[in-house]
Amino acid sequence: MTTEDAGTETRMNPQLIVRRLAAAEGYLELGLPNYALAQLNNLTDPGPFAPIAELFRGEALQAQEKFADAIEPLNRAAQMFPAPFNQRALLALSNCYRRDGQIQLADQTAAELQMPDDVPVGTKLIIAPIFHIAKSAGGRISEGHN
Repeated sequence: MTTEDAGTETRMNPQLIVRRLAAAEGYLELGLPNYALAQLNNLTDPGPFAPIAELFRGEALQAQEKFADAIEPLNRAAQMFPAPFNQRALLALSNCYRRDGQIQLADQTAAELQMPDDVPVGTKLIIAPIFHIAKSAGGRISEGHN
């Protein structure tokens, strides 16, 4: 076994990482941030999925109203995602700063959001899920193999 092989043995299977991230997002959608964090805590090295893991970790902490704790992972996610894909992280980060009493940072972060000019102030944004899981795994598998 080479040292290259030894390094890959400790890495998680990318499919397992995606499954855990999808589960974490599902738990967040169901309002179960504790379960989302449990899934995220089982990721030893999310590799190229690190921005998504940081985003979900921040959103889970935000859902638990641990706004000060959520700032760091949301800030990392906002930096790792290129604009305009970092908008979800920036929006959550701005909210956490505001709820933590850091109004100036909240306003600065909100100013970084790239909102279209025709969106009225105070409009509630709908955040689309990152992962789309088919309702029937059997249907999904058979569609590609027939």
